Amino acid sequence: MLLSFLLTFLGALLSLFAMRPIAQKIGLVDKPNYRKRHKGAIPLIGGISLFIGNCVFYFLEWDQMRLPALYLFSIFVLLAIGILDDRFDISPFIRAGIQAFLAILMIDMGNIYLDHLGQILGPFQLTLGSIGLMITVFATIAVINAFNMIDGIDGLLGGLSSVAFGAIGILLVMDNQMDLAYWSFALIIAILPYLMLNLGIPFGTRFKVFMGDAGSTLIGFTIIWILLLSTQGKGHPMNPITALWIIAIPVIDMIAIIYRRLRKGKSPFRPDRLHIHHLMVRAGLSSRQAFLLITFIAALCAGFGILGEVYYINEWIMFVGFILLFFIYVFSIARAWRITRWVRRIKRRHRRLAQQ
Repeated sequence: MLLSFLLTFLGALLSLFAMRPIAQKIGLVDKPNYRKRHKGAIPLIGGISLFIGNCVFYFLEWDQMRLPALYLFSIFVLLAIGILDDRFDISPFIRAGIQAFLAILMIDMGNIYLDHLGQILGPFQLTLGSIGLMITVFATIAVINAFNMIDGIDGLLGGLSSVAFGAIGILLVMDNQMDLAYWSFALIIAILPYLMLNLGIPFGTRFKVFMGDAGSTLIGFTIIWILLLSTQGKGHPMNPITALWIIAIPVIDMIAIIYRRLRKGKSPFRPDRLHIHHLMVRAGLSSRQAFLLITFIAALCAGFGILGEVYYINEWIMFVGFILLFFIYVFSIARAWRITRWVRRIKRRHRRLAQQ
């Protein structure tokens, strides 16, 4: 298994260097504009690297993994559509339609769907029945786009997805479901090379890469796939509400952003600079500081979800806690300008004290 992890890392890392000149030649690069403040044309190849690393681990651990062909087909389609979107900007409605189609295949051919939401409303299980199929399609599109939308500053997508896969892996180990647990940890290892080059560690910014829509959609689909396997059916290792805590930051940020856009009469798919990471940078944090802080908060949320499982905290209490977290987030964002002014005031005082 350790050898498989090592080869997964090397496969993902080498693919990044191999794909750089190809991406630059075919125009698969991200160029600066009014929303994107990076310098130069950055290759959008993180998703290709993750796909290759994922496949390397899968084929090395063929006997143990036995991932259905449906999953491999789905991530290949998402990768291909993501690459085309990164290069040519495909309509968000077309992308959502393809994501819905793959979700329907997951339900129909894979028999993977939301059957219940656990005991979030009391001592009885909230069974969804046939409406669960529609909710599964909606949830799949939502999670895919939550991870796509949160990818706004260096390291953030890699950090948040690693937190999610790590928390899932820990809960699966606790339930002795080692196959899925090893896969979750292997996905973190496949993300690491991208994260290193994206943050300039240790090669500097010369080899910088971005994940691109190809990678963020692949990550989101894989997370919802594993979470559905882990929260539904008999003997599931975690409750559905725990899954929400594991991906709390991307989901809450997406819901809040879409609500603000709709309230202003804008398309929910129209990009802007109102995400949590943008507001933190505007408050005076560096992008690296914002990345570390948001990832730390996400780890705390995921950790709380794990504690809920370990100590058998009532699911309705966990649900109320999640709703409370959402309203705290919305309240803070609605008063972002006050928080920004407060943070800047503290930083000015700190600088004055340092100069004295």
